Amino acid sequence: MDPQERIFLETAWAALEDAGYTRKKLGRLNHEVGVFVGVMNAHYEWYNAEAHLQGKLTGAHSHFWSNANRLSYFLNLNGPSFAVDSACSSSLTAIHLACTSLQRAECRAAIAGGVNLILHPLHYHKLCMMGMLSREGANKSFANGADGFVDGEGAGAILLKRLREAEKDGDRIYAVIKAGVLNAGGKTSGYTVPNPGAQKDLIVRALRRARVDARDISYVEAHGTGTSIGDPIEHAGLTHAFREFTGDRHYS
Repeated sequence: MDPQERIFLETAWAALEDAGYTRKKLGRLNHEVGVFVGVMNAHYEWYNAEAHLQGKLTGAHSHFWSNANRLSYFLNLNGPSFAVDSACSSSLTAIHLACTSLQRAECRAAIAGGVNLILHPLHYHKLCMMGMLSREGANKSFANGADGFVDGEGAGAILLKRLREAEKDGDRIYAVIKAGVLNAGGKTSGYTVPNPGAQKDLIVRALRRARVDARDISYVEAHGTGTSIGDPIEHAGLTHAFREFTGDRHYS
């Protein structure tokens, strides 16, 4: 089993415990619970290839779908169950798709999140060849001297329900997702270079769909790759989007 499967299984179980949901309580939802997991690295399977070159056969695999299906099987969940790979946005994309599935009544609840483990040294070699890693070992997002990012590991999962049902069931509610929007940058000056215009359009659409004025936002989570190309483009996208709503600057 890919360690990412086990880690996400444990993380999702912890999320259910935190939400106060047991197997029996999930059964009250008729097991109509979806699983949406963001995952983008298939490092574990590389060990299988190395073993094969030495004349050994192993069961090591990195099937993305298995990260979701393992949880659905373990908990006997019958909602949509699949993995999402949209690179750095995989987890957020999984959450967005989970919300869409809830809105379409394809499931009554959803476990959504992602997992990212670094399981083979070749992963770092690939990033070094692409010139993405910081030589100083420090991610200086939106700062002078930014020369790349520091790759890390992590896993996260949340339990999602429609707000009216969560209130009806007396669930503990941490936050309300008011809107979500997806798009792509299209063709830019480089394959990994973002598009400030596309980012601006996405943010504006999200704010309008959520019926939220940019002036009322006090916190923004950015990609913040710590690169001299990506950070200024992201800053420009945010700036142009917010100027659609307010001319104020430096507010909190």
